[in-house]
Amino acid sequence: MKRSALLLGFLMLLLPSAASADLTIRPFFIDVSLTQRESATEIIKISSTYEHRKATVFPTVNEITIGTEGEIKEFIAPVMTDRSNSVTSWIEISRGQVAVAPGTEVEVPLKVTAHPLAIPGEYHVFIGMVEARNRTIADQIVAKGEAKGIILKVTIEDQRVDSMKVARLSVDRFITNADSQTIDITVENPGEISSAPKGELVFYNTRGAEVGAVAVNEDGVAIPAGGERTFAVQVPFEKDIGRFKANLNLTYGGTQTASLYDTTSFFMVPIWYLLLFGFGLLALVTLLTMFVHRAVSANVPDEHGEEVSMYFRDGHDANPQDHDIDLSEKS
Repeated sequence: MKRSALLLGFLMLLLPSAASADLTIRPFFIDVSLTQRESATEIIKISSTYEHRKATVFPTVNEITIGTEGEIKEFIAPVMTDRSNSVTSWIEISRGQVAVAPGTEVEVPLKVTAHPLAIPGEYHVFIGMVEARNRTIADQIVAKGEAKGIILKVTIEDQRVDSMKVARLSVDRFITNADSQTIDITVENPGEISSAPKGELVFYNTRGAEVGAVAVNEDGVAIPAGGERTFAVQVPFEKDIGRFKANLNLTYGGTQTASLYDTTSFFMVPIWYLLLFGFGLLALVTLLTMFVHRAVSANVPDEHGEEVSMYFRDGHDANPQDHDIDLSEKS
């Protein structure tokens, strides 16, 4: 819209010269939006204020480029080999001379038909209405940039599907060293347009406070239609300990943007912390084992029982009692 307004302002500057030449061209600017194969018809009006002389006007069609201030930068030579982006080949207008009688107005139909394979984008055309004796002189006037006419802006709308999705957001569940600090982001493009997703990966701790962020696809690498690409990013901190969450936010698209979101979580535990914890756990288990063994051993009874004193007497009793033990050898 801004560029269209600049173009209109630029054409308004030409009004005094158009009026002094006794020929007026209307409208100053035509803006049409089309899809592939679609057509639009406009009317160009040429008014003459001559009292006695008939004007002979030659229509010309030239593609142009527009500067940032709405000025015509240059005329582009027509390329008929590729009509998908040759806007001049989409235009139907009388290429013959147009006779304008004194004090009359003539309407010249202008029809634009987008090519079936027209490349989406904006195209600008200068439709010259040149008063001259013949076509050769008219073309020379246009080449010098001295011709009167209108500017036609043709916008080919993009009807292709622009779609992307995050296929995977993977990271090690436990990050223990710098080699495992890589987060892989795989993005698929199931659409019909090559697009470059960009965004960032933001990291939060368990309190919900942001602790870091890293850009994703900062170079703008495009993913072709039907393809996929994996972007590797590094966790931007190393010495922190605890559980963290990573939120992914990507945007893609041209004239209309869309967003992709995903999230994952991981634990940041340095290897020295794990070793210290392992040794501490081993020492605790060893101490518990020794304590349990000692407690169990203290309650186990002695299998040999109590000591009993025994006395032995020399000699032999002729009348041994039942409780006596005879240790003498029998022959």
